[in-house]
Amino acid sequence: MDRQSLTQSRWTRRAAWLVGGVLALWGIGWLAVPPLLRHQAQKLATEKLGRAVTIGAVDFKPWSMELTVSDLAIASADGRAEQLHVKRIYLDAELQSVLRWAPVVDAVQVDQPVLRLTHLGGGHYDIDDVLHRLAPAPDQPAGEPAKFALYNLALNAGSIDYTDTTVGRTHAVRELRLVVPFLSNLPSKREVTTEPLLAFKLGGSVFNSSGQTTPFAQTHKTDATLRLEALDLAPYLDYIPASLPVRLQAAVLDANVKIAFEENPEPAVHLSGVVQASRVKLADARNQDLLAFDSLKLSLADVRPLARSAKLSALELSAPRLLVHRAHGGQVNLLDLASSQGKAGAPGASAEQPAPAASAAMAPASKRAPVAWALDVAQVSVRQGRVDWTDDTTAQGQRAPARLSLRELSVDASGIGLPLTRAGAAPIPFKGSGALTAGESP
Repeated sequence: MDRQSLTQSRWTRRAAWLVGGVLALWGIGWLAVPPLLRHQAQKLATEKLGRAVTIGAVDFKPWSMELTVSDLAIASADGRAEQLHVKRIYLDAELQSVLRWAPVVDAVQVDQPVLRLTHLGGGHYDIDDVLHRLAPAPDQPAGEPAKFALYNLALNAGSIDYTDTTVGRTHAVRELRLVVPFLSNLPSKREVTTEPLLAFKLGGSVFNSSGQTTPFAQTHKTDATLRLEALDLAPYLDYIPASLPVRLQAAVLDANVKIAFEENPEPAVHLSGVVQASRVKLADARNQDLLAFDSLKLSLADVRPLARSAKLSALELSAPRLLVHRAHGGQVNLLDLASSQGKAGAPGASAEQPAPAASAAMAPASKRAPVAWALDVAQVSVRQGRVDWTDDTTAQGQRAPARLSLRELSVDASGIGLPLTRAGAAPIPFKGSGALTAGESP
């Protein structure tokens, strides 16, 4: 076939028109879609949120279905600052979205989002107006959940500034990273395993997690690993209720815990790993020193919180120091703690109330008292412990209070099961040593 016959062929002309039409549509989409999408997105988002929404730039490649949004910003309620700013949002859509009538996206990337959130007190936040606008109407019927398939979800270099005006503190989250390789509720993809990642810095501590989950499978099986490095609790002590009989004054937490969750058919959660608290200081309700220790390390063998069961392979307490004080009136600080907990419990049964056993029998199953926790500890060790006793109720004419100290306290025990009244409970073997001294300052 010569060139003239080829150019005059009907199919050749149709193919040329088709290619030209596709190129023309791509060109129109490349040139027209970004400004139109930018204008309409700003307008609709502003109307929906009641906040000024601006977009720096939009880039769309129709030949690859890639969309990039740059410098998305949502203003604060007063319009003077930015509540949220996202440097870049990238979407890589698939033509399967048309065939499945559901969004299928090969990649979703959110880069450098910055969120500023303020707690105004009384459970109110500076985004309450936005949440109110986004909340569905009370009489709106529940619809079917939307179908979707999202691949390679990633949030990179995120930042959150949380200002709590009730305590006068600002908590900063930096280097926030979230990765979910696949997330879908399409029937053909329900059993695909995702491997999420969450990492960030909170103050001077590092949090890192990874895991495997099938969130839309029937069992909702999830295996995750949580790592926490040197979380200083000092900035969060103001959130502890002042009514507690014991006040935490300092603590640093480390954790490396594996979490296994499954619903088959009842939900079950299993925890294993290591949790450690270091440089802990506790005071009583009078703000007097009560207990301090260098570290408390818990090795979790199998902890099941929903079943109220905990098995620890080891409990190691290093350099604890307990201060027991007897005031002039005869009050002992440890006994004060016990009495405070007793007052916080339920009041005693009156003569007109049925006996506890009868009440439990008559109460519905949902309102019966929960089953007590069962605790098993394979090994317990205490090293370099110390107990200081100070007695201010001295005899008449005595100038200084009586003091006793139990130093170099060491305890080793094994096979501890709580409560001790459980059926089949065996004697607990242990050994300990210490040196008792008198008349020394604690």
